[in-house]
Amino acid sequence: MKQKHTPISSIGEFGLIDRLKKKCLNLRLSQKVTDQIVLGIDDDTAVTRPSAGMLQLTTSDLLIEGVHFDLTYTSMKYLGWKLMVVNLSDIAAMGGVPVYALVTIALPAKISVEMVDDLYEGIIQAAQTYGCAIIGGDTNTSIGNTMLSATITGEVPEKFLKRRNAAQPGDLICCTGPLGLSHAGLRVLLREKKRFLDEKQQDGFTSELGEYTAAVSKHLAPKARFDISTIAAQQECVHAMIDISDGLASDLRHICHQSHAGAQLFEEKIPIDPFVGKIAEEFGESPLDYSLFGGEEYELLFTIDPGQEEKIHQLVSGISVIGRITEDQDTITLIRKDGSERTILSGGYDHFKK
Repeated sequence: MKQKHTPISSIGEFGLIDRLKKKCLNLRLSQKVTDQIVLGIDDDTAVTRPSAGMLQLTTSDLLIEGVHFDLTYTSMKYLGWKLMVVNLSDIAAMGGVPVYALVTIALPAKISVEMVDDLYEGIIQAAQTYGCAIIGGDTNTSIGNTMLSATITGEVPEKFLKRRNAAQPGDLICCTGPLGLSHAGLRVLLREKKRFLDEKQQDGFTSELGEYTAAVSKHLAPKARFDISTIAAQQECVHAMIDISDGLASDLRHICHQSHAGAQLFEEKIPIDPFVGKIAEEFGESPLDYSLFGGEEYELLFTIDPGQEEKIHQLVSGISVIGRITEDQDTITLIRKDGSERTILSGGYDHFKK
């Protein structure tokens, strides 16, 4: 069945805005969030009233077609969800909770009204799941690829704010996980794209994703770990925290650099999903490298006082203690299973790296 394709030009910019406004106003939010909104999508700017005694958090991420996503294998609904989660995860990493969001979209002529509806279905599903109001943004045309941006504002009690620069030598390094599954999912999606492009009869193409569903879902529809962050942020024994967006090695390096410290990681302690090993083997690659350098995990990485691992395990499940902070500034060492050491010089995603 061929999907309906209504050109956006047939309803115009203001028709599209009205359509999206109705979707956003249907969000069912907590009374606390609703009370903070003085004006939403009704005027030149949104107007909000921050909570007393709270710090305000603001984050923004840009997703560009061909750089961050590929519409060959990414549905608009998944894309909308991910646009929100990549920002929501930043709020979680600071120990906060989201309050409201601004969403900006730049759309080429190939994008239809129905595709925008699907995009906003994912956006609103994420906003509803994490209790975040959509209070404005911008819509525009693009002469190139699709570009999407979300700016999310959250809040956190000042005493619970977590930063990257608070790690101390001797701290234990913890993470949620397992790791590596998002990169494994991306590898499978890229393989299926190649199969599709090589197929002579593309109309009859059938993807082979059945056994890879968990990996593909992790890449296309990640989750923000507020289930862990809101508990961890309230613990004095938790020092530095960051979300794993560019890869474990890269994001740990951010903590080390800003804390003027180094780190040791223990290979046997890194939580690698068993399915990552299977997928990596199919590609002749290393599952350890998937976990160290594969990005878009959106798990949490944080440090705690030594001796407090039992307390953390009692508070939340799914935490792995994978290493410790050292005094060797900006040096990250991997202790292999055989006891040998490997210095991790670089890795993780870098937009401007050749």
